[in-house]
Amino acid sequence: MMSELQLGLLGIGILVVVGVLAYNKLQERRLRREAGETFGSRHEDVLMEKGSAVVPAGQAAPVERIEPTFSAPAAEARAESSGVLDPGIDFIATVKMVNAVHGEAVSTAIVDSQASPAKSVSWECYNRQTSSWEPLAAAGEYELLRVGLQLADRNGAVSELELADFGAMVQAVAGAVGGSSNLAEPGAALQRARQLDTLCADVDVQIGLNLITRSGGAPGTRIRALAEAQGLKLERDGRFHRRDDSGLELYTLCNMEAAAFTAEGMKELSTKGLTLLFDVARVPGGIATFDRFLAFARSLADALGATIVDDNRQPLDDAGLGKIRAQLEVLYASMETQGISAGGPLALRLFS
Repeated sequence: MMSELQLGLLGIGILVVVGVLAYNKLQERRLRREAGETFGSRHEDVLMEKGSAVVPAGQAAPVERIEPTFSAPAAEARAESSGVLDPGIDFIATVKMVNAVHGEAVSTAIVDSQASPAKSVSWECYNRQTSSWEPLAAAGEYELLRVGLQLADRNGAVSELELADFGAMVQAVAGAVGGSSNLAEPGAALQRARQLDTLCADVDVQIGLNLITRSGGAPGTRIRALAEAQGLKLERDGRFHRRDDSGLELYTLCNMEAAAFTAEGMKELSTKGLTLLFDVARVPGGIATFDRFLAFARSLADALGATIVDDNRQPLDDAGLGKIRAQLEVLYASMETQGISAGGPLALRLFS
């Protein structure tokens, strides 16, 4: 027979074991819940769906799981979502607040998160009156926010660690404003980031055509007159720029020699070489704009008695320029396949 002391010790031992098991179970549930809040893909944003019904509080509604996708969305979907963020190039998270929060409080929470992501991060708020996303404003009051991390740029693709840091930042901001965050699985985002990085490497090309005078130097006053006649304007960087009606750069003209162009200096300047530059991915209009670029290069060369050469100063005849044009057609087709138009909003963000 066990003594009272032995029975007491046995009872205490059983209580300790039960307590440890219960504690471990609670910890497991807590960790699963936190992981779900950080990387759970729950359901589509009902605010973005036409004809969506609001479910009354306390009433469950059937939810169809939608796996995250990073293929280029249709133009109609992009127009409907509005805003700057685009699932084609951004890893997007949403933050939903229990009560409306001032934009200033959100901005403070973002600063307090002390996040310094390597890629561009954009915050947007949902305006119920206009049913659209718009930039975060300090004076606004918001119930729903979204934030996007750009998946790639000219410096490369986003990394797995950067995605994790982004998720931690979103969760920290959500907690500071009394909200909950929703972030998709990072696997598809990393795959899309690699696709975008490959695209950037393929089409991030700047074409330079050099014009070498055949005898003497080209006078600055003559260069300026010819450039301005074709719609180019001298800007502070010492180059002539041709821009479209919205201000987007089409191509530039600069001096091959060390001296930059200036308004006063053009009167005394004489140069033996000029360079025309065409930034393939950032120029709107594609091949049509490149053809205008070539036409200007040819007319400028004829007017100044110059020869069009490449970077090795080898002459570029019509056949050589035609090969460059054919290569550009392939590059532009690759961009369109990815849903990114040259000179469009997405291209300007990717190639910045």
